[in-house]
Amino acid sequence: MGACALTVVALAATWLVAFSSVFGVRSVIVRGTQLLSAHQVEDAARISHGTPLLRLNEAAVTRRIEQLPEVGSAEVTTSFPSTVTITITERVPVGYLKQGNGFVLVDHTGEQYRTTGTRPAKLPLFVVPSGADARSSGGALAIVAAALPARIRAKTASIQALNPQAITLVLKDGRVVQWGSADRSTEKARVLVALLPHAAAQLDVSNPDQPFTR
Repeated sequence: MGACALTVVALAATWLVAFSSVFGVRSVIVRGTQLLSAHQVEDAARISHGTPLLRLNEAAVTRRIEQLPEVGSAEVTTSFPSTVTITITERVPVGYLKQGNGFVLVDHTGEQYRTTGTRPAKLPLFVVPSGADARSSGGALAIVAAALPARIRAKTASIQALNPQAITLVLKDGRVVQWGSADRSTEKARVLVALLPHAAAQLDVSNPDQPFTR
């Protein structure tokens, strides 16, 4: 086969793979959805069927999907001849804020991402000050809530912060836990689990090396 023929074959192959719909998108698989439907994710992705896989901008598709409030992260992959797979990780609430007649779910990053009309039964209410400390305090409360085991989180009525350094938990049985700052929250959570069996109205884990009850 001459050089000219080889060039023609190469050009034809390039056109077939990169520009024709022969190796274009025919199916989109969505994984990881619970709150969202696959249809909602596909709508956000805006992938045109027939788009050649080699020309699909995976980064742009990922960015569009991650604009959905419920999505914490997304991964978009392609596989020949014609499949796009979207794997998402949805946000998981660790607490909520009261806002008007609704309740705003908050994830472990402090992101306020979804409003619901029903008070979450197994999540603590976040109580934060208004003004300059509101955002930083909200983020600190999210760190604390995420550190709690789910069974302890479900027993917590509220997590409150006068400021990011003065965090308090109010349990559903009325007991109060002085937490201090969000620093060392994982250690503090372990200490709290050990202290809860004690019949004490107040528990202090602000220094997890020297906790006490009274």
